[in-house]
This record gives sequence, structure tokens and C-alpha cells, in this order.
Amino acid sequence: MTLLQTSGIRADWWRKAAAFAACVVLFAPVQAQDLSVQASVNESTIGTEDAVTYTIEISGRSLPDITTPQPPQTRGLVLTNRFPFTSQNMSIVNGRVEQSVGYSWTFRPTREGEAAFLPMEVEVDGKSYTTREINVSVVPQSQRPSRPAQRRSPFLLDPFARQQPAEEREITGRDMFIRAVPNKRSAYQNEQITIEYSLYFRSGIQLRQSRLADSWDAEGFWREELEIESRPVPKSTVVDGLRYNMITLKRAAVFPARTGQLKIDPLRIESEASLPFGSGDPFFSLRNRYQPVRLSSPSIPIEVKAWPTDPPATFSGAVGDFELTATADRTALEVGESLQVTLKVEGTGNISTIEAPLFRVPGAFEAYDPEVDVRVNRSGRYVRGSKTFTYVLVPRANGQFEVPALEFTFFDPTSESYVTRRSVPIPVSVSGTADPLIESAETPAGLPLDDIAPIMDTDVRWRPVVNKTLYRQALPYVLLGVPLLALLALRVRKARNDKLSTDVRYARNRRAHPLARRHLRQAEELLKRNEATAFYEELEKAILGFIGNRLNISELGLTREQLIGRLRNEGLTDATTHELRELLDECDRGRFAPVPSETANMQSARDRALDLIVRLDTAFKNAAAGVGT
Repeated sequence: MTLLQTSGIRADWWRKAAAFAACVVLFAPVQAQDLSVQASVNESTIGTEDAVTYTIEISGRSLPDITTPQPPQTRGLVLTNRFPFTSQNMSIVNGRVEQSVGYSWTFRPTREGEAAFLPMEVEVDGKSYTTREINVSVVPQSQRPSRPAQRRSPFLLDPFARQQPAEEREITGRDMFIRAVPNKRSAYQNEQITIEYSLYFRSGIQLRQSRLADSWDAEGFWREELEIESRPVPKSTVVDGLRYNMITLKRAAVFPARTGQLKIDPLRIESEASLPFGSGDPFFSLRNRYQPVRLSSPSIPIEVKAWPTDPPATFSGAVGDFELTATADRTALEVGESLQVTLKVEGTGNISTIEAPLFRVPGAFEAYDPEVDVRVNRSGRYVRGSKTFTYVLVPRANGQFEVPALEFTFFDPTSESYVTRRSVPIPVSVSGTADPLIESAETPAGLPLDDIAPIMDTDVRWRPVVNKTLYRQALPYVLLGVPLLALLALRVRKARNDKLSTDVRYARNRRAHPLARRHLRQAEELLKRNEATAFYEELEKAILGFIGNRLNISELGLTREQLIGRLRNEGLTDATTHELRELLDECDRGRFAPVPSETANMQSARDRALDLIVRLDTAFKNAAAGVGT
């Protein structure tokens, strides 16, 4: 018993050890494959008094033992620091941990002309990696390209020293550009071509408000937008020996619809970019100046080849790799019941343009147009999905039937041949009997149920039905005119309100009569209550307010003599002005008299005020019309 247990434990231990060793063997190549070694320089064109930095970057998911590399061999350059400056970095992109370590040396040119960093070997975990040669142009110091000032710590600046102004420059195509990379430049008609547009920009450049400059077009192609990250994380990469940050702008799948030489238009974007510039202010050491930039990718020529000759009769233009299945929701039913037959084409290619396979329906079945369902997956680099055609069949007779096998042919560009997929026939058993045909039946109105009525052989007396057509009736025009009249009324009302709010003279003239009537009504109420003081105040307001509104003057700011003089200028007679003066004097006496006025005197004053307002209105109208009073 003990020996068996011991043997079992040892066997289990050996199985675990073997599994662990297998995992180590399988995992080790993955780590090695994930490693990358890149060499880059900070500038490809320098002046004779400048320095250039050469960097070796080793990156991967996990970094094994790295032997510190020796500085590279050069032509036309001299090393300034023997020991490299080392930097380490760790980032997490889409859940993946990326580590990198960099070794940098500084070199100065020895002469004008072309200089170069020769290929060098870097040993990582016992394996050697070789970098490529990088060329650098050395030009006179006065001809070197301008570059942004180097960032400096504010604590290293002398706040009392005179600082030189920062050198500013425009962003050029060497700093930012768009690269368009198709997976192929020659394809068959309807074959997918995947194009990836990437934006490259130098380190330190900041972007904002990036957008498409115009609509991207690919005439002669069917286009499908492939999914990309909505918020991409820039990836560091080396292009022509310079290090850039790269993000993917667009990934599209295009399918050429005809043969010959076609061209895909450039992708254009507009953005605002900035470079950091130094400053003499120790507390504001950096500032950003955003520049508008417009970038364009190169156009892409595509050669589209025709399909091989003599395609099968079932070929309808599908290109890619597909599978065909045919299923039925049942295999036994009765006459008159429905049968659903589903044809499904799925695979990689332009699913949206696939046509339904030729479906030959058995003669005892009545078929309806299919319901089409398209499902497209755009998450990868290739368009894939499925297209389903659902037919509804209704049997009209009983018996044993078979839904025939279907054939779907497509062109496979990998093997450059036509491939035909064939479904399996579906047996169907129909039971029951069909309803007998109705030989003669009529509707309650006496009309036959058949599609065609028999010839009428009896005498028929026809009479015309007089109905006016719609355009000959008056009501539609009235109804059409109502909205127009309503709009016209609203326009007139708006014009009147605008004039009242902008033309003060017009507005006061329109309010003269309503305000005078309101004061007179108030005076009538005060007369009934025998309130003499308030009565004469309202009477005076009615008269003076009417005059001020009609003449557009401030009646309260004028003396009696000035008011009378203004009325005479308006053409009023001396008798009218004399009566106005007496009435206003009577109002003053009524307001300030210690003994209240008699009711008869108050009624007389009210009547004279009414008569005076009427005569003043007539006089003002005559004066406006140029007629003498």
C-alpha cells in the first residue's frame, strides 16, 4: 500500500515537472520573438558645431540580461562620452506591459559632408542583434535647420542674467507626415485590399483639434471602414534613423469593382501642432505656440486583375473564402403550412455584395421573396461575416419532396482558382390534403369571388355621377389662403410693434387718445365720489397728457406761457388757447382751494375738457394736413 502511494506521488511529480518544462520551452521563444532592437539619432542634419545623439533602444514584454553595448563605429564623427547614458521605461498598452531600456552616446562632427553610424551588434540574453547603418548630413553652422530650444530646468536658470530669445521654427514634413501602407498593390476584382493610414510626429510635438480636411474617396472601390482604437496610444518607432511617435488614423478595406489601373485618393487631415520652446523666465520655462498644419498621404495606385476565364455558371462575382449551409425549420408538415429554408453564406470577403445562390423551388411549393440578413465583422484587418437568405415555402400538395442541393461558387485569390461549395439536400414530407376549389361563390353584393368576372349579358342603364374635382372647388383655395392671411396679419402686427418700439413720436401719438380717455374715466369716478382735488388732478393730466403725446413734447417741463406759445405755432386760435388757459387755471384753483368746489362746477369743467380735447385733436390733424384752423 505504501509503495503504491509512493509510486503515485513520484509519477504525479514527474508529470508536473514535465508540464513545467514544456511551458518553459514554449514560452522562451515567445519572449525572444517579442524583443526588438532599434537604433536612432535625434537629428539627421546637423551643423559643424552641433552634437548628435545616437540611441540604442531594446524593448519587449520582459527584458532578460542585457550586456551593455559598446559605442558604435562611425565615419566623420567623434565620441564625446565613453560611457552611455542609460534610461528605462515601462508602459501598459491594452493590458500589455512593455519595457524598454536605452543607451545613448553623443558625437560631434569632424568635417562637413556625409557622416555615418556603422552597423553594430547588441547582445541580449546570449543572442546577437545587428542594427542598420544611419547616415547624418553635416552642413555649415549657418545652414543647419532651425530646431526648438532645449528644455532646461527653471532652477538652473539665472533670473538676473540676460536670457537669449528662444529660436522658433515652423513644423515641416520632416516633423510630421502621414504614411499609407496597403497590404498589396495588385489584386483581383472584388478582392480585399487593406490600407492603414498612420500619423508620424516627432517627440515633443503636441496635437489638438485634428480632423479630416475633406471626404476620403476611393472611386471604383467598395469601401468598408475597419475598427481602430478610439483613443490610440502613440507608439515609438524609428523611420530613416529618426524616432517618431506613431498613431493609426484609419484602417479601411477596399474592394475594386472593375479591372485596370485604379487610384485611391490621399487622406488629408487638418490639425494644430506645437513645439515646446524655451523661455528666459525661470517660473515659466516653457510655452507652446500652436501652428495650423495640413497633412496629406500619397495617393495609392492599384493594379486590378481580371478573373480567370471560363468561370462556372454558379459564379456571381464573390471573391474570398466562404462556406455555404442550408437548413430548414422542419422536415414534416401539412398542406398549407409554411416551411422556412435558410441559406447562409459566411466567411472572409465582401459579404455585403454577395448575391443569393440560385434556389430551385420544388413545383408543389409556393415560394416568397427571401428575407436577407447581413452581419459584418470589421474588428480585424479583414472583413468577415455572414449573409443569410430566409425563404418561406408553402406546399400545395402532399407527398415526399426534396429541397435540392444549392451551389455557391467564389474565386479564391490565394489559390487563383474557382471554388464551389455545395449544400446537402433536405427531404421534406408533406401530409394532409388540399382544400377543394370553390367552383362558384359570390359576395353579398353579387360579385364573383374569381379574379375575372363573367361577361354581363343583361341590359344596363348607366348614369353619370357629377363630382367636382378638388381643384374646381372653392373650399381648398380658402383653406390655402387662411395661412397666408394669418402670416400677413402677423407681419403687419410685427411691423406696428417695431414702429412703436423705435418711433417715439408715433408711439406717443397712438397712445394719446387711450390715455386721455383713461384719465377722463377716472375723473368721472372721482366726480361721483365728490373728491374735488383728485378730480381736478385727473382732468389736468387728461388735457396736458393729450397735448404732450400728440405733439411729442414734455408738457410737464413747460410753463403755461411756453405751452401756449407752442400751441400757437401749431396753428391754434387765440380763443382756443384762451379757453385752455382758463381751464388749466380752474384746475389749479380746484386742487389747492381750501373749500371744495361745487358739483355743478366740476361737471362743467369735465364737459369743457371733453370739448376742448376734441377741438385740439381736430386742430392737430388740420395742422398735420396743412389746412388752416
